[in-house]
Amino acid sequence: MSLLAAEHALQAAQRAGDVNALDALLHPGCVGAGPDGSVFSKEDDLESYRSGSLQVTRLEEESLDVQEDAASGVTRLVAAVDAIQGGVAVSARLIYTRLWVRSDEGWRVLAATLAPAAEAA
Repeated sequence: MSLLAAEHALQAAQRAGDVNALDALLHPGCVGAGPDGSVFSKEDDLESYRSGSLQVTRLEEESLDVQEDAASGVTRLVAAVDAIQGGVAVSARLIYTRLWVRSDEGWRVLAATLAPAAEAA
C-alpha cells in the first residue's frame, strides 16, 4: 500500500470509527498532540473511538501533501471536520501532520499533530 493509500485508509477509519482499522494503521508507540496542547497515546485515541466519546461525522479533505522515502514519510492534511466530542458537536478546519514509518505491516503513524487551520479564502 502506498503512503497516499494509507493516509486515505486512515481518514476512512476515522470517519467510520473503525477501531480495528485504526489499530492496524497506528504504530504501537504512536503519540499525538491536539490543538489544545494535550498529548495522547495510541490507546487513548483508540479508546475515544471505542467508547464513543469521539465520533467523526465529517472529515472532508481539502488538501493533502505526501512526502516519503524508503522508511518514513510525512502527510499534511487540511480537512473540514465535524465531530461529536464528549457529547458536544464541534466543527473545525484542521491541519493534521503525521509522521509515518514503514514496517513489515505496512505504513503506520508514529506521531501526529492536529491544529486549527486558517480559514479558506
